[in-house]
Amino acid sequence: MNKKVYLQPYMCLGCEECVEACAKEHKWEPNSHIQWVDKVYPVSLRCFHCEDSPCIKVCPVDAIKISKDFGVQVDDRVCIGCGSCVLACPFGIPKINSANGKMVKCDLCIDRQKEGKLPACVENCPTHALMLTDFEDVKAEKKNATARRMVEAGTYLRDVIDTIREGC
Repeated sequence: MNKKVYLQPYMCLGCEECVEACAKEHKWEPNSHIQWVDKVYPVSLRCFHCEDSPCIKVCPVDAIKISKDFGVQVDDRVCIGCGSCVLACPFGIPKINSANGKMVKCDLCIDRQKEGKLPACVENCPTHALMLTDFEDVKAEKKNATARRMVEAGTYLRDVIDTIREGC
């Protein structure tokens, strides 16, 4: 699979704009939510589109499949709403839709992506805490950010040492 929605947790305000955009996109049934950790830290949660998805393994009717381009997808025409996927997911993401009794979860806004748009949550995040990208790009950015912080810390430390030396 190519791209997933990744969260930059230090940028999330917990405003729930992503949840509202998701709900609007999916007939007012949001496929994501904000989980508050210690009532202080908001974390935007949605399906992680696991490469080796436990939900796929336990579905008795093969309603859940992995798509090369659009992650883990559910065929609600096949889903029987048994809830096995809900129990198997280590992140507690899937849920049973109260209206039709079928499993729902983030579908990466597949229809929007086919039109060349970003998923609704990514497009509507006011702080850009959510991004649609692939894991290799996330790793590369993390390495670059760490290297930048190390350079900045070294420059700061050198300036402090120079200041101390000038004072002696």
